[in-house]
Amino acid sequence: VPDIPAGNTCGLVGVDKYLLKTGTISTSQTAHNIRDMKYSVSPVVRVAVEVKNPGDLPKLVEGLKKLSKSDPMVKCETTEAGEHIIAGCGELHLEICLKDLADDFMKGAPLHTSDPVVTYNE
Repeated sequence: VPDIPAGNTCGLVGVDKYLLKTGTISTSQTAHNIRDMKYSVSPVVRVAVEVKNPGDLPKLVEGLKKLSKSDPMVKCETTEAGEHIIAGCGELHLEICLKDLADDFMKGAPLHTSDPVVTYNE
């Protein structure tokens, strides 16, 4: 495709290696970046996730990276103790994230999750 005029959307394959969550790609030096969306909620419901089979740990780590890229509202982190934490905006959001992680990103590898915990901030 030689040209994509302003106002049109184009899908690219392979750029996910270079973008974290969002980005603007242009060859124009004067192009303006599309701003990130600001959300009025934050990920406050957290669950710890671990694999039932230790051999699936690389799948979990890669799956968490893919989940983090696919959903701008989810936050995935690993604690100093090696615990993998997924934070979402509510229990329903976390259920959807966990289903996507297990079914889509980990190809059905069994997971064990802790009970949801709500973090309170002032």
